[in-house]
Amino acid sequence: MGVIDKKFAGLDALCKYYQELGIKASVIPDRSLEAIEKGLIRQDKGYIKVTGQNFDLVTIRMKGTTSGSYDLGKIRGVPIATKQKIPFEYHHIVRTDSVDEKAIAAKLKKKTKGITSKEVTDVSWEGGQFASSLNSNTELNKSIMRFIEPEDGIKVEPDKKNKIIRIVFSRPSEIKSGLVYGFKFNRNLLPKEAVTVMDNIAGLARKTTSGRR
Repeated sequence: MGVIDKKFAGLDALCKYYQELGIKASVIPDRSLEAIEKGLIRQDKGYIKVTGQNFDLVTIRMKGTTSGSYDLGKIRGVPIATKQKIPFEYHHIVRTDSVDEKAIAAKLKKKTKGITSKEVTDVSWEGGQFASSLNSNTELNKSIMRFIEPEDGIKVEPDKKNKIIRIVFSRPSEIKSGLVYGFKFNRNLLPKEAVTVMDNIAGLARKTTSGRR
């Protein structure tokens, strides 16, 4: 997956959103030494640096699958109208001294009911030792139930090579483009409650790994 324009990825808009939530945040330059990924081929769409939180950086990744697509044709190679529902991942990155990938990896599992209109009825975690710790955190999982939707995802991805832990929230966003729409991008940003949960999980992960700010 190659690099896409920051405005398309919504990085600047996401930074503003965090600022509106009272978080000290700023977009760092592309070639900043604080960036995790370097080079021309990157999955991360740039980075937002934050202070005063349990996570140090935020980035966006776009998954490779799409759904709900349509195409009304083209005029001289330009689409008349297209619409796609694309899952975006919001990565909250914790820097740490050491990472036990097997122990820290965790993924949220959702229990749903309904066929056409699904509803999340319960959540749990699977993975290593950290997943067991998250399962025992009743308040955290109650908080997740307040905003989680069937298509959402939450996972904890340790990266031993870069000495980071990614706490990831994913939710599909609808993109409309073409001659009919011009260019419109519905960011469908993660709700405030999800940001709080990401921060809480980041804090627990930091304590577990005895990381440093």
